[in-house]
Amino acid sequence: MESSTRDTERRAATKIRSCVDQGCAACLGKRVFMGQRFKILQSFLWLLLWGGLAVQSANAQNGRYPPADEAWDGTSYRALVQRVETEGLALPTLSNSATKPVFERIVNVDNIPLRMGLNRDLSTTIRFQRLDSALLPIHKLAILYLNEMQKGKPYAKELAGLMVYESKVSAALLDLSEPYLSTLPKDSRYQVHVAHLDQVKSAARQNYSGLVQGMTETSLYSKSDILKMIRAALDALTSHHPLFTNQDRLNLAQRLTQQIAITTDRPLKTALTQLRDAIERGRS
Repeated sequence: MESSTRDTERRAATKIRSCVDQGCAACLGKRVFMGQRFKILQSFLWLLLWGGLAVQSANAQNGRYPPADEAWDGTSYRALVQRVETEGLALPTLSNSATKPVFERIVNVDNIPLRMGLNRDLSTTIRFQRLDSALLPIHKLAILYLNEMQKGKPYAKELAGLMVYESKVSAALLDLSEPYLSTLPKDSRYQVHVAHLDQVKSAARQNYSGLVQGMTETSLYSKSDILKMIRAALDALTSHHPLFTNQDRLNLAQRLTQQIAITTDRPLKTALTQLRDAIERGRS
């Protein structure tokens, strides 16, 4: 009888231990599952935080650009140059959806310098001053993009667009330089203005040469961008050609002739030939 009772007690104890073991395993599994859920939730919260910070950073960057939905003047260009050079603001690019409107504004022909500079209803002085205030910062922007390109950044399209835009502003300013000078009184400041215009003309010669050099660099620029540069050089030739020395014209023609010889694309070859012939003739 006692033996039977002890057997019964042992079986009961075994069942109890089995149940306890199963319960512990279930609790352990539940704790493991809850731990995994906590880690996943923690990671998700970090992603949300990082994403929020990234959005805030992008919004903060965009807020430091001059407004893309307003026409720019020389002050806008100078502000952008200053923020890029001293505050580390990223150069606007066409590949970045957030800064694409800013770059498109940079080269918009409806900006104040060109819009007012080409408006014959305004005084020569106002037209000249609007163009003059913008040309140098536009050129500085082109140099900033060129520097980044030399570091390996894919900014060729932006640089091509800036060179084209700069040639338009430069041509408009050159056309006004002599009429503007004739409006100035020949006092002690007159020679200061003459010296400034000499610098403008020297820079224009170099920039035109750079534009021609760019259209020969087919490994950097796309066909469409090169065609735009050629068109811009033709449009600006009448304004720039009086500045060229005989050696300038010879160098430009030789450079284009060399490029024509190695170019197989028919539209490019035709456009380059047209520009070369125009430079040799002295008119577009």
